[in-house]
Amino acid sequence: MSSSKYNVTLTNYARGLAQDISATLANFLAPEVVVAAATGQYKSFDDKNTFQVIDTSRAVGGPAKRLEFAASDPTYNCLPQALEIAIDDHERDEAGQNDPLRLEEAKTQTLVSSAVTSHEAKVFAALSALVAATDITLASDDPIAKIDEQIEALATDTGRMPNRLVIGLPLWNKLRNNAKVIARFPGAASVGVTMAQFGSLLLNPSIDIRVGILARDTAKLGGAKNNVNIVGQQLVVFHANASPTLYDPSFMKTFRLRRGGVDVVRTYRDDSARSDILAVDWSEDIRVTSSVCARKVTAS
Repeated sequence: MSSSKYNVTLTNYARGLAQDISATLANFLAPEVVVAAATGQYKSFDDKNTFQVIDTSRAVGGPAKRLEFAASDPTYNCLPQALEIAIDDHERDEAGQNDPLRLEEAKTQTLVSSAVTSHEAKVFAALSALVAATDITLASDDPIAKIDEQIEALATDTGRMPNRLVIGLPLWNKLRNNAKVIARFPGAASVGVTMAQFGSLLLNPSIDIRVGILARDTAKLGGAKNNVNIVGQQLVVFHANASPTLYDPSFMKTFRLRRGGVDVVRTYRDDSARSDILAVDWSEDIRVTSSVCARKVTAS
């Protein structure tokens, strides 16, 4: 096995792919905050007290109120992440020598896509572990009223209107065809509502709604494929800043050293496997930075 080499062409290609997928659900839910160092402090907004109004009055000649990191503020730690994939010599023979870069780009795209799916699963794992859910019964409850209750509760607790909503594809399929939702539109008794129509019914009609469509295979290696939607039968209503920093109360953040989640693509030779290896490296730390800025609703 030879030492790895930094591949400028594939790194730029991978970063371009990462930018193309920057609108993924994980980035919508836990947007990137690019940091200068792998570890550092960030402001946590985990209880209602952190949203108290500050008296900004200053006496003549007196000091101003100062916002600063406290000793109790938590620390992020961007841990290294990596994936690699092989290009077997036989694959190169089959592809031919006319366009070797196309094979390498295809393999790089597979790496980046796998990294995106993995990242989205990790974001929702963090969410599921830390955010308690409110359950609604689709057969009897009015989904709009139940969601509005959570929007109002969040806004009351934090003084910030929830501006984003994530719905799993299985739940969205049921909500858009729910009888109580459709009944809010006279003359459309047999027509499923659109995303825009659904949003217009909510307490914040301008809320940005995204549907989670990515799936993962839950079967063990070697078992029959069993794909399930990552978000599933749940929705999350939350507040997020369009340009998050270390200091704002966005619900979740992904701390990274480089925007897009790709630090470098390396290549090296594995002679024992008769293969060239492509490896993508990045670092990240996914954090719930304001647990009171989200409400989760599950459906049955």
